[in-house]
Amino acid sequence: MQQLVESIKERGVITPATVRQKEDGRYELVSGHRRKRASELAGFETLRCEVVDLNRDEATILMVESNFQRSQILPSEKAFAYKMRLDAMKRQAGRPKKENVSPVGTNLRTDEQIALETGDSRNQIHRYVRLTNLVPELLEFVDEGRKNTWSNPFEGYY
Repeated sequence: MQQLVESIKERGVITPATVRQKEDGRYELVSGHRRKRASELAGFETLRCEVVDLNRDEATILMVESNFQRSQILPSEKAFAYKMRLDAMKRQAGRPKKENVSPVGTNLRTDEQIALETGDSRNQIHRYVRLTNLVPELLEFVDEGRKNTWSNPFEGYY
């Protein structure tokens, strides 16, 4: 974050944040959360934004896609991003027909569509989504790349 703050102090925000107008007339930040925070830390009071016409689910999908464009993304961030995107795509589909469970393509499932777009397999996407069920302490282990340090109680009893 400090590196981004320094960059913004020197050059300003290069890529504008993305916002959408909500039903109540206020604006919601869709992408650019880190740029907004870094701008605040750099002493800026305003942030250049692009206003886009999106509903809630479309905004969620765009937010997830913008997070994947970051160079470094933690496994937990990827997990919650996949979960949010799957949920949003399913809501957009409404009540799907048996032969087409996704609004994104003929006879493509939402997880298949995401797999095609990201390069992760359907199974890998579901593994990531399962991480969202972990308690925060275990999720932190995953993000840090730490391995299980507990000994196997059955070791030597085979």
